[in-house]
Amino acid sequence: MPYALAYLIVFIVALAASLVGTPLARRMAHRFGVLDQPSVRKVHRTPTPLLGGLAIYAGFWVSVIAATRLELPTSDIFLPATTLELTAIFLATIPLVVVGFLDDKYKTQGLPPRAKFAAQFLSAGIASAAGLELRVFDTLWLDLPLTCLWVVGITNAINLLDNMDGLSAGATAIAAVSFFTIAAMNGQILVGSLAIALAGACLGFLRYNFNPASVFMGDTGTLFMGFLLAVIGMKLKATGPAWWSFIVAIAVLALPIFDTSLVTVYRIWKRQAVSQGGKDHTSHRLMKLGLPKSQAVLVLYGASAIAGAVALVMARGGVDAGILYGLPVVVGAVGAGLFLARVDV
Repeated sequence: MPYALAYLIVFIVALAASLVGTPLARRMAHRFGVLDQPSVRKVHRTPTPLLGGLAIYAGFWVSVIAATRLELPTSDIFLPATTLELTAIFLATIPLVVVGFLDDKYKTQGLPPRAKFAAQFLSAGIASAAGLELRVFDTLWLDLPLTCLWVVGITNAINLLDNMDGLSAGATAIAAVSFFTIAAMNGQILVGSLAIALAGACLGFLRYNFNPASVFMGDTGTLFMGFLLAVIGMKLKATGPAWWSFIVAIAVLALPIFDTSLVTVYRIWKRQAVSQGGKDHTSHRLMKLGLPKSQAVLVLYGASAIAGAVALVMARGGVDAGILYGLPVVVGAVGAGLFLARVDV
């Protein structure tokens, strides 16, 4: 079976499973009272069911299982090493989903940040034990801490990006499509399958999550999606040295990294707790500038798509092309950050 058809099947299965599963998760949230209540720190005005992340989680794994059943000649899907990696990814996501569910269930009090960090470091450790780690310095005592920092950082970045209807799911889908495009062009069948499965699951959920959202993914979804994007980024291969592949992964995930950096620096500057919630994210600042909620989200979708396009050029053209096209984008991002930081929130 041609790879293109296989990718299409994986995407459709994930999309369909998420489309069907999200209303079920929404019903479950209502049944067990897992609702996100309005507050001064949030944009929505009515109690909204959480647990939509369970539909993303289920849709992703249903499609991955479907991928393992496809008859792909010379595919790396059936290699023992691949089976070990998939098992490790599955086991690593369990602590995140459990902690995310508990945080969603007891949203009023919420779990302490250390509980979430403990789950994230545990997941990073499980991935590393199975050989899923960065190869930037080719030295274990440097690459292992960087791997943990990368996994925990991206997981939290996606979690923080979930501050407006459809933003986190849409941005994750765009990043996943970017990862898929790069992986497919480089013949990375497993990475491409994981990425396109995540994209399908997110888009299925987005049908119910775009403004006005009838369901939120909660930490159950954001922690899972962030971890998965981090793992896909670690396995991505680009033209050039190993460290360049890491730079390309950073470029793909530029939007959540930008938003987290902006919020963190701003809160430190204002002497506020970094872990607290608030309306000081990029999306909120765009609304302060006069954009309606849906348009602010669409602008950030566009920024994520541009980042993905630049990453594709960097992946195909190597270091020289990356510097030529990537440097102006970095300068533009810094300028945008300085401008947005001055918006009164």
